[in-house]
Amino acid sequence: MNTNLLHNIINVVMILVAGITAVMTAMGCVTLPNGELECTETLFISPTVATAIVTVLGIVKMLVNVIRDGFSGLAKRQPPVQ
Repeated sequence: MNTNLLHNIINVVMILVAGITAVMTAMGCVTLPNGELECTETLFISPTVATAIVTVLGIVKMLVNVIRDGFSGLAKRQPPVQ
């Protein structure tokens, strides 16, 4: 598997987790006065777990970039797509 495919897979998973979180909110999660989400009425993952998943996936994407291109590669100009 190349790094571009890995990035695209991670992007899809992040989109799915964010979508599940949006559905949870639409299906009954409520915001408590202290700002936390309360989702005992839903059957999906908790917002805390969803946040952790998206955070870990974002970190994995950054690590893949650093391993592949080095720290300087994070800001270098990308070649045009052919």
